Amino acid sequence: MGISALIALATTIVAAPAQAEPITLAIASPLSEPGDVRSGEAIRKSAELWIDHINQQGGIIGREVELGKFDTKGKPEVGAAVVERAITERNASAILGVWSSSVVLAMMDVVHRYNVPMLCFYSWSDDITKKNYPQVFRTGPYNSQIAGDVAPYVKHKGYDKVTVLAEDTDYGIGWADAFVKAMKGTGLEVNVVQFQAQAQDLTPQLVRIRAQRPDAIIVQAVYAASNLSIKQAREVGYQGDIITGWDWPVLPDFWPTVGKAGVGVVYPTFYDPSLSLTAEGERFRKLYTERYGSDPAIFQYFLWDNFNAVKAAIEKARSAKPAALVETLPAVSFEGTTGQIGFQRKEGTVHFNQWEGFSMFFKEMTAQGQTGAEAKPVYSVK
Repeated sequence: MGISALIALATTIVAAPAQAEPITLAIASPLSEPGDVRSGEAIRKSAELWIDHINQQGGIIGREVELGKFDTKGKPEVGAAVVERAITERNASAILGVWSSSVVLAMMDVVHRYNVPMLCFYSWSDDITKKNYPQVFRTGPYNSQIAGDVAPYVKHKGYDKVTVLAEDTDYGIGWADAFVKAMKGTGLEVNVVQFQAQAQDLTPQLVRIRAQRPDAIIVQAVYAASNLSIKQAREVGYQGDIITGWDWPVLPDFWPTVGKAGVGVVYPTFYDPSLSLTAEGERFRKLYTERYGSDPAIFQYFLWDNFNAVKAAIEKARSAKPAALVETLPAVSFEGTTGQIGFQRKEGTVHFNQWEGFSMFFKEMTAQGQTGAEAKPVYSVK
């Protein structure tokens, strides 16, 4: 090869554009026990699906997106530690997939210190947004709003006495406190019975509840106790109504665990066929069912919105630097899976970096083995 050819080749090599570094988004989720593994798996599946889908579309601002997966084990101290690792070791642009209010509250101080955005979707403590950390955002419900929406259903049923069976976490206790406050002055007697979040034998608590003779038990739990409490309540002879803690009756382990005890259970949910999905929501459902063979739960739609919020912020800022996203996220507006996504920012309140666009539906499992699509709608709050 001649000298002129070598010079031309060297010039071409020097002039070739450098490959842009991938953008890293990290999930910090309960991927092993004693954490809520079933929810962690749902988070992981949704996150991996989103990453693959976005990269097939060419990434974000021309850069490939990588997923960092960090296991919180459902423990606050572990959650705080792995979020710091995600930031310092993986240079994560944002933290997503977070779960359990107690864990999230511990993580918040870390992202606040490093000025990295964290997006929540199904962690309900009011304090998550009420603390007004600029780095913390939520595209999902919160305790005081949810408790207030359950109140009309309880009144509709004409109950005189209700017992809340609550796990001893910021989520469980926070929801119970909010419900007691929401029902104050209505004449309804509300008792609260707590249990250790990872407990699997709730017989002592349920025997105590049976003696109280409530018209209904409202279960606030996310671990194994969520299903086991239903089965064990019937085993100790409780015959009143059971209202579960949200969407977990639609998850695959519900019927194998509860059996016929699940018939008649009512669960509040944020999804119903009457709630029209957007084009983005239909796209997510199609992608999810094609890969995993089942419909996603509503909280997975909210998680998908979390990821798309980060994408919108990166595109708006033309940067994946965390500080730029903290500045840009409050102003993003885009079509989510169930409607338009944007964040309120009312300082000094829970409505800070908070999305408010959800509705609540109550559905009853009227036959063993029913799916969420087959469950009977019994009430709604919009």
